[in-house]
Amino acid sequence: MQVSNGIAFRETSTLRLHSAEASKAEHSGDTSARDVVERTLCRSRTAQSEWAERSLRDRLGILKTIRLRIAATPREIAASVPRPDVAETLAAEVLPLLDACRFLEIEAPRILKEQLPCSKARPMWLLGTRVALRREPLGVVLVIGPSNYPLMLPGIQILQAVAAGNAVLIKPAAHCTAAVQALVDLAEASGLPADLIQILDEDPLAAMTAIRCGVDKVFLTGSMNTGRAVSRELAESVIPAVMELSGCDAVFILDDADPELASDCLLFGLTLNHSQTCMAPRRVFASDRMADRVLSLLLRKLIARGCSEIVSLGNAARTAVETIHESVAAGAKLLAGRINVINGQVELEGVAILDEVTADMAVTRSDLFAPVLSFLRVHSEDQALQDHTKCPYVLSATVFGSQARSQAFARRIHAGCVVINDLIVPTADPRVPFGGRGKSGHGMTRGEAGLLEMTQLKTIVSARRWFKPHLQAPTPLDLDVLEKLIRLEHASGPWQTLAAVPQMIRATLAQLKFRRTLGERKS
Repeated sequence: MQVSNGIAFRETSTLRLHSAEASKAEHSGDTSARDVVERTLCRSRTAQSEWAERSLRDRLGILKTIRLRIAATPREIAASVPRPDVAETLAAEVLPLLDACRFLEIEAPRILKEQLPCSKARPMWLLGTRVALRREPLGVVLVIGPSNYPLMLPGIQILQAVAAGNAVLIKPAAHCTAAVQALVDLAEASGLPADLIQILDEDPLAAMTAIRCGVDKVFLTGSMNTGRAVSRELAESVIPAVMELSGCDAVFILDDADPELASDCLLFGLTLNHSQTCMAPRRVFASDRMADRVLSLLLRKLIARGCSEIVSLGNAARTAVETIHESVAAGAKLLAGRINVINGQVELEGVAILDEVTADMAVTRSDLFAPVLSFLRVHSEDQALQDHTKCPYVLSATVFGSQARSQAFARRIHAGCVVINDLIVPTADPRVPFGGRGKSGHGMTRGEAGLLEMTQLKTIVSARRWFKPHLQAPTPLDLDVLEKLIRLEHASGPWQTLAAVPQMIRATLAQLKFRRTLGERKS
């Protein structure tokens, strides 16, 4: 999920600027901002060490209290989100946050439980060795939140982090501190220790300073440009990260799809949160027949809905308009949407629909954060998949068609998440891990995989107390024993295994006899 292009542009620029400023400040001795973050980080580490000692059951009990408090007064926390439509906030942010919390209450004990790998794959020569896989907290994680879903996205990561035993530093997006503060206040009122969740300043310098002070992992939801800037800082500090970045999502409409359903879903995806959603549809691949049917329905529904109130401004609009102009000049047709220039400022009014777009046009390879949808007409499913790979953003995709064909086709799509016969909403299922590929990021958030990202793995290997031939002095017969062992353990079938057993026994007895004789000579 990304912030708006306008915000992303400013934030990326300031990230680079503040990175340079931070270095200059350190050399000049002006370290007041760093001192503040260092003290904050120190308090977080103290709180985390105590929190990690508490049982998982106790931690999840507090999460349950948080969930019940939010559920009792959902409008109050929804009001903290800077979105005019409170109902949309309840559906898009509060409800998924609550569902994710309940998922942790139910599934975290299983996911975080110490695991014992199956002994079936254990090598024969390590008989008696025991392996335990233990999940432990990371320590203090930094969550860099987005502006388009300022409560749900960082909120789920915060809940996952504290469930796993971590402390959290959260850097909200511009004008989004109120939503995070409402969640933190409610969490502390529910029994979460003070200082376990610390809210940093909205200034990008705060995130850069936290990285330099030494957080243990970074979770970023933002634009590709912001991810690139943060990655540069992480490379210096050798800090791991999970990044959910820009999208340019594809929709594949198969020949046996329902055009009504496809057009309804496209309309929903283009208008949800004014299309400021990383999973919003941007590219539609369809045959001529299906493209004509879906386009006709979609254009009619856009008029009926009256989508002219969706206006994109600033850098988001400028980038969208530039790619639209470039694509139209290359042969695409603009069927809907209006471009306005007011006092030298560019704005995009309504939803822009382009037809006869090709995969080499900029509009299909850009992380637009405005309601722009391109139709790419293809002759086959193979062509659709091939053209899809020309886009560097690989976040999620949608397939419309019969269940059998859609299921088979979904498995061929290069994407982090594929939805069949719907758009965006099914991914709110708390069981669904989410993450991108390519320029859309790396690592996973949400679901079981997202919780595991909040932990570090410790492997405990218990060796047998008996028979440790590697501690014995080497002998000239070791080669023969090892050769027979390999033939025994990696025989091509049961008869070959049976034939290798006596050979292994003879080689081992010969080795033991040699060592006994050698020992007698020494004595």
